[in-house]
Amino acid sequence: MMDAVVIGAGPIGLIAARALAHRGDRVRLFDPSVEKPKMSLALAESTLQLLARLGVDDVAGQPIGEIHVSEKGVPGSALMTAESLGYPRFGRVACSHDLEAAVRKDLSVAIETERVASVRARGVETPPKVILENGDVLAPDVVLLADGGRSPLTESLGFVAQKRPFDRTALLGRVRASRPIPGRAYERFVGTGPLAMLPLSESIYGFVWSLEPLVAERLLAHPTELMAALSSAADPALGILEPVNEPVAIPLVERWIDQPYRPGVMIIGNGAQTIHPVAGQGLNLALRGLSRWLAALDESAVDEAMSVAFSEWKRDRDRTRLASSALERLFNIPAGWRRLGTAVGLSVFDQSPRLKRQLAEAGMGLFS
Repeated sequence: MMDAVVIGAGPIGLIAARALAHRGDRVRLFDPSVEKPKMSLALAESTLQLLARLGVDDVAGQPIGEIHVSEKGVPGSALMTAESLGYPRFGRVACSHDLEAAVRKDLSVAIETERVASVRARGVETPPKVILENGDVLAPDVVLLADGGRSPLTESLGFVAQKRPFDRTALLGRVRASRPIPGRAYERFVGTGPLAMLPLSESIYGFVWSLEPLVAERLLAHPTELMAALSSAADPALGILEPVNEPVAIPLVERWIDQPYRPGVMIIGNGAQTIHPVAGQGLNLALRGLSRWLAALDESAVDEAMSVAFSEWKRDRDRTRLASSALERLFNIPAGWRRLGTAVGLSVFDQSPRLKRQLAEAGMGLFS
């Protein structure tokens, strides 16, 4: 049994706290903020399996049974169905608030709103330290930072993030479709940037659309124009789209820390890496890293487990980062040869169960 402090009570911090408590560890969870942003999350099968092991199996949302991939104006498309590949689902789409509520249900760890002033890594003869704004000093065995990519605590510990701007902006929002296909997610390439449509309920979809910053700014300022452009870009099978909420814009920057841990301190989630959101893999990637560390704890001490887990997980992170960013770069090439290649490639892919299985299992996190 060890003493752990988790800083940040978003989905990843909550899951980390629940996982540690499930192991029998003593956990304190800190987060001064009350209201979290509402996001549409694609939960991979590996994430759902982790949640089930922690006793969380009632997350509201829509199971993903199909994934349709296409490019506007290009013949050929591909449809992957979980049933044809021998799986009950590819994952589930959930609202972040619903996921947080499910993880917090019966959680034995209370969220403390006292602000953390600073964190110190383990010294040669001293444990990690967490200093609260009220002056209290905690000396746990491990500190998990899950407080996001703009954490001053991460910077104060001397972590330096690598950054690669995409020069793109993501628009995120929700729409209602007049002709929904329950359980079908869409990956659509439309010339302006990739567009993902995730089914949240029978008729509501969360969308992530990558655009040039000036275009995103203009569309955000003119909701009618945005809906017209989105309806034109989306798969016609969805019918008429109507807004459900006010979209938000997020500048897209790939960001990662080469070694996101120090003695007694580990960064998880967006603080350790932020990847392109169109493939919906950020949360799942982070939780696969957390799972590796928890498994390593059964055989190793805290700091050694961090090193072992990261060495195993780094390849997964690098591959996921590369695949997510490549979608943006590849499909923004307007050349005719690229569009012809896409048409041929989608047709070949649609006829290959083996390729479909490999891509699906990678997205599900089953062979990461």
